[in-house]
Amino acid sequence: MTSIGWRLVHIAADNWIYMEHAFGPGKRNFPDLEVHGTAGEVLADWRASTEPVSRWLRSATAEALRQLRPSHLGDPLSAGEVMRILIDEQTHHGAEIALLRDLYLRRA
Repeated sequence: MTSIGWRLVHIAADNWIYMEHAFGPGKRNFPDLEVHGTAGEVLADWRASTEPVSRWLRSATAEALRQLRPSHLGDPLSAGEVMRILIDEQTHHGAEIALLRDLYLRRA
């Protein structure tokens, strides 16, 4: 079983990689990202990784969501599909974090 920390690192890494490949230079991949060693560092990285996602979504138009974008998953995808996959990753890993947190609190 993975930890809450690992899942939060994974969410941040997804944010960085999805955004970099769809809207940036697309040069880095998961092994290129730094894995932080403390909870404070992981939380700071996660918060920073949400900024470009939130900024892009706030400014997205229907036309922008339809535009094809490069993807680290292979073939180009619409920006809307990139965001849908990214939000799905955040949702299910976030739910796993909540489950692990609740299990931990029951033991305490």
